[in-house]
Amino acid sequence: MHAALVPAIVAGLIEGVVEWLPVSSKTMITLYFAASGLKVDSAYALGLIANFGSFFAALVYFRREAWGALKSLRRPFSDEPYARLLRFVVLGTLATAIVGIPIYLLVESAFSIVSGSIAMVIIGAMLLVTSFVARRKERLARAGTGPGGDGKPVTLKASLVTGGLQGLAALPGISRSAVTMTPLLWMGFSAEESLRLSFMLDVVALVGAGVVPVLFGRGGREAIAQLGVGATLLMLAVGAVVSFVAIRLVLDLARRLRTSSVTLIVGILTILLPLWAILQAR
Repeated sequence: MHAALVPAIVAGLIEGVVEWLPVSSKTMITLYFAASGLKVDSAYALGLIANFGSFFAALVYFRREAWGALKSLRRPFSDEPYARLLRFVVLGTLATAIVGIPIYLLVESAFSIVSGSIAMVIIGAMLLVTSFVARRKERLARAGTGPGGDGKPVTLKASLVTGGLQGLAALPGISRSAVTMTPLLWMGFSAEESLRLSFMLDVVALVGAGVVPVLFGRGGREAIAQLGVGATLLMLAVGAVVSFVAIRLVLDLARRLRTSSVTLIVGILTILLPLWAILQAR
């Protein structure tokens, strides 16, 4: 139990900061736990579970939007802005679940079969994909959308496409914010509106990320047993506290920094290190 406290605290720190960057916090936590000696499938499950720690920070940060969407439940099909936001979140979340749950089960099954080195190479390849998508997002954000980007109505297409792509973030190495903000920017939403819509979806997705590994398959429950229930709760608590403190600062930094370059470097190292170990073993 005591031996797991330090890894749990470190994982919570990673979650609290990296969740708000287009770098994939679950992947950084997966790599950290794998480097600490856990099996990759357990590390991956814990990376997803750790996301739940940031839920409360996201809910507080976007409390005005969340409260407005909840109040619009009285008239969910009206043309009011918060009713449109509510429909976006509900439809996007359904699309996320349809895409994301099968992907999680597939990855869980694959990681329980392949070696740790091969799993690391796969994660590295997905990080390279995230780097490419994040670079595209950065270019679109700098280009802007022109007048009216913030008043653009949220359509059924935007809800389903964004939610479906968010489901792809169940893949290790894929950043949720990168794959949700990019299509919104592409469809003509401003950078600020894309960020708002992306993280409104994230409020619900953070709950799903924590719950799905426990309810579906065995990976989440086995991972919690390995780390320990107390250590897992500590990880979530640290993630929640750090998220509260860091969310505003990190989101501001994310608007200015080229995080795609960081993801590219991490992806290349994640591929090269296990390949080097495999070659050395021969």
